[in-house]
Amino acid sequence: KILQPLQDAENAVPLEITVISKDPAPENQQAYEKALATLKASGPAVGTIASEEPSSKIVAEWNTVYSGSQSEFTSRDIGPLVSDTLAVKEESEIKHTKAAATAGALLMQDYFVDEMAKIFDEEEKVTNRVLAERVEGALASKAVEKRLKAKVPDVDMIEWGSLPSVQSGGKYALALDAQSNTDALHAGTVVCSLNMRYFMYSASVSRTFMIDPTPEQEKNYAFLMELQRLLVTWLQPGEAMGDVYERATAHVREHRPDLIDNFGADCGFVTGFELSDSVNVLAAGNKRKLEAGMAVVARVQLEGLTNAKATDARARTYAYQLADTVVVGAEGAAVAASCIKKPNDVSFFFNDDDEPAKAEPTRAKAASAGSAKARGGAARAPTTRTSAILPSKFRSDEREDESSVRQRREHQKELLSRLQAD
Repeated sequence: KILQPLQDAENAVPLEITVISKDPAPENQQAYEKALATLKASGPAVGTIASEEPSSKIVAEWNTVYSGSQSEFTSRDIGPLVSDTLAVKEESEIKHTKAAATAGALLMQDYFVDEMAKIFDEEEKVTNRVLAERVEGALASKAVEKRLKAKVPDVDMIEWGSLPSVQSGGKYALALDAQSNTDALHAGTVVCSLNMRYFMYSASVSRTFMIDPTPEQEKNYAFLMELQRLLVTWLQPGEAMGDVYERATAHVREHRPDLIDNFGADCGFVTGFELSDSVNVLAAGNKRKLEAGMAVVARVQLEGLTNAKATDARARTYAYQLADTVVVGAEGAAVAASCIKKPNDVSFFFNDDDEPAKAEPTRAKAASAGSAKARGGAARAPTTRTSAILPSKFRSDEREDESSVRQRREHQKELLSRLQAD
């Protein structure tokens, strides 16, 4: 049914479709023998995808037939050719990619952030893996489904490209297939990555959240965020993928040479049916060109960073990652779906060193509504929880603008009083 339109299309390439049973059957053997005869007639070269190792009953049946004549053929890896064919997408495919990106952004900023903050606020003992599982399950919740329906045409076609990844506590693996470990979620640096699919088209978003960051950590994050912004502007049609990575590394060497050893080995990859195209990667030496219609996961990473001021062993080593799905157009690239990223949106403070010690924070209503407002989003339904985490400006910015600090604190006191009165 899927291939039939190819056979009936106008000016179609001659195509013969042979239907076989998913279960072993005599008819299957006849079909395999016919296919083998066609291969022999066409010449010795046979295209295969070297990186793939398919397995199924049908594959086993075919291998049994093919193995007897395999020495007559020369295998050629067509993986790069297939990657190039699928890399450039039509408008309908781009829409699917944007929908997948929208789903990831919504889950990140409308579910993960609130759930993480709630865990820290209430001092709940939760592992990285448990939080990742909660995020995974959120896709099936009625609340998230309602929000998705307002942004995505067919919610039923949204699925996970891979399990959500949550990392914290000094152990970070920024590979695409990184798994959440069973260590307790740590209130230091939290890296969350969400890979989504919509009608089989992939998108990825990754964010880093900082709790009580030092000025140096804030400075490093600000640099990485600016670098990702520049990275998107460099994704131009005709630009070699390796050259994009070289521009990124050159920028790091010029502006933050102290971070060059921590910088990631690539700046992203083309995405599509497969989350990561192993051929079209923004890495050193890759001469392949960017083209309009490509969807690229533009990511920047800093690994193995050290917080010299940390008194908690789990906070001494940290890593940052930012990733967004970007669509390359004829005039340049644009992020497929916006998601919180600014320092105010991803920085939280348990304690403010400039303020005198206070008693245990009181339980207040509408704390999550205040957090939503601080992130620039619509206020959510009031909840009751301990409000220990407060979104804040960069501390370095605060010291430069003491009047703003006083205004912020007065506003917080006023808000707290109002909430307590309610």
